[in-house]
Order: sequence, then structure tokens, then C-alpha cells
Amino acid sequence: MGEATADEVRVQGHMISREPLIFWGPSDMPYPAGPGTALAPFLGNRRAWFLLSPAWTREDDGLVEHDIAHFAEQHALYPEHRYIVLCNTAAELENYRKRGQPAVITNAGMFTDERKYYVPKRAPKQFDAIYNATFAPYKQHHLCTDIASLGLIYHRYADLGDQAAHPEKVRAMLKHATFINEMDGEFRYLSSDEIVTWLGRSHVALCLSAVEGHMQACTESLLCGVPVVSIPNIGGRDWVLDPAYSIEAEPTPEAVAAAVQTLKARKLDPNKIRAGVIAKLKPSRIRLLQLIATIYKEENVPFPDADWVRIFRFSFWPYKTVAELLAEEAVSETTRGGRIALATPAPGRA
Repeated sequence: MGEATADEVRVQGHMISREPLIFWGPSDMPYPAGPGTALAPFLGNRRAWFLLSPAWTREDDGLVEHDIAHFAEQHALYPEHRYIVLCNTAAELENYRKRGQPAVITNAGMFTDERKYYVPKRAPKQFDAIYNATFAPYKQHHLCTDIASLGLIYHRYADLGDQAAHPEKVRAMLKHATFINEMDGEFRYLSSDEIVTWLGRSHVALCLSAVEGHMQACTESLLCGVPVVSIPNIGGRDWVLDPAYSIEAEPTPEAVAAAVQTLKARKLDPNKIRAGVIAKLKPSRIRLLQLIATIYKEENVPFPDADWVRIFRFSFWPYKTVAELLAEEAVSETTRGGRIALATPAPGRA
């Protein structure tokens, strides 16, 4: 049987530039080099840069060691390939740099498209709190049990393995909750506009995992002007949180419920919450553009006047074939639609 072709191998990521060749995508198990692993056999040993966003916290030394070992294996085969890790926290940055691995802090919350997540029109509040999270144990839905008015949005992932039965555990534990994805009967995924609408009907959003990645749902909620109750955690979501619009509660149902009521009573201005989180994303966005400009300079290629804002509209890494990825229009080839003014708070749709 022959090797898989570029039309058969699937990959997550986007092309940032064709000359120099730069890609961005997730660093995830079992391939910490992300798109670099899948693309390497097709690119060969030509110079290529891979900007990698860890899908899970890298404050764990064991995971970082695994990443470094994988990069070394790839580098032995393709010495012209370069890997730079886009860290969510200072601790992650230190873990890579002390091992000699190039890395920068550019919190992944910056890739949340603020055009898709906005302050919705004012509507009656239906829930004290809403939790947008898959029904996996690490999301700790048991911390919601004392919240009487609760909405749940969730995703289904085929790769949860032995966690697949967990949704039934959540259903039995939170019988009083509204399972929003199933309000029409059968489960269905919600569009981003629907998620915005439901967030707007909630006083508070919940972020209850103790360990994960940056947690995109946290940034989405804040961009919609919804304050957040979190718990002590590692992974990077604290980067966008602020005491002005969030509370860190002890990880008990009683403490979480009390924090929800406290935030609800504050009656915070949703547009000020949105402006606050966009201001927190701006430094990461600037650093990423500076990093890309540095790569151009190192490769002695003029930095193009392109629509670099497009990078921050990706939000997710959809699967595509290697052939599709190599054929897509690179960000550097798009007509400029705006400079770093993207970080200016956009008005809500209230």
C-alpha cells in the first residue's frame, strides 16, 4: 500500500505566509508540532515556520518534555523547519525557554473573533448563570448544583473515549438545568449568533475547570458583555479576567453560587466588560504581529501591507486536507482591511 497523498492527509491549521512559508495551528497530542508534523513529508526540507498554539496547558513539565522531544525528532528529519510556541501564560513561557525552545506569550484568547461575539440586544434575563462547556469531568459541572437558574450549552466530541457516559451523569446531577442544545427536541449545535443570544439572557457565565487550555468560552462570554465566575485554575483564561468583571470563587457549589449572586447584583455595564477584555487581548495581538514581522526580517523578505487582522478571525482550526491547506490564500496575500485598530472596542449591538 502506498503512502497517503496530500488529498488524503487531514490537518488543522492556516497558512500565514507563502514567502516566507509560515503556518499557524494547534499543538496537540500526539503531534505537538501540529501542522508541522502533517505537512513535513510534503514540504520536504525547505525552510518553513510553524507557530503553535497548545490546545492544553503546558505548565506541566511532562507535556513540555514530550513537545521538546517531538520537535527534536522532526528537526532531525527536517533541519530547516522552525517551531515557535505561542504560550498562554508566563509559566508556560518559562517551561519552554529554560529548555531552549523559542516561545512567546500570545494568549490564545486573541484568536476569538470579536465580530462574532458581541453585546446582544437587551432581553429579559432567563438564567442566573450559563455554562458553555463539554460534558467532560474536567469541566466540573458538579460545582453548578447550587445554582437554581442554570442554562447549559455543550458540545459533543467523538474522542472523549471512556468519558462518553459523562453527559448522563451531568443530566442526573443537574436535573433542574435547561439543556439549551436540546430545547427543540434532539440535540443540535448552536450557531455563534445563537450562543450570543443565550449569553445575553444570562446574568453570569461560568468557567469551572481547574486545568485546561485558555478556554475560549471565557473570552466569548466577556466579549458578549457577560461577567464571569471562575475558580482557581491553570491554563491561561486568567489572562482575560479582571476583578472589575469577574470573581474567582472557591471550588465548592456553595461558593460558586454565592459568587454568581454577587456578580448578578452588581448590574455591570456589558459594553465596559467587552471593552475591558479587548484591551487585554491587544498586547498579545501586537506581539504576534511583531513575531511575524521578525520572521520576515530574518528571511530578508519585505513585510507586506496585508490584511493581518484576518489572523484574529480564525477562532478555530477546521480540518482540511494538506492539499487544501497548501492551496489556500495566505493571510499575507489578502488585501489590507485594517491595521492593529482591530483592538479598538467595537460597539455592541445593544
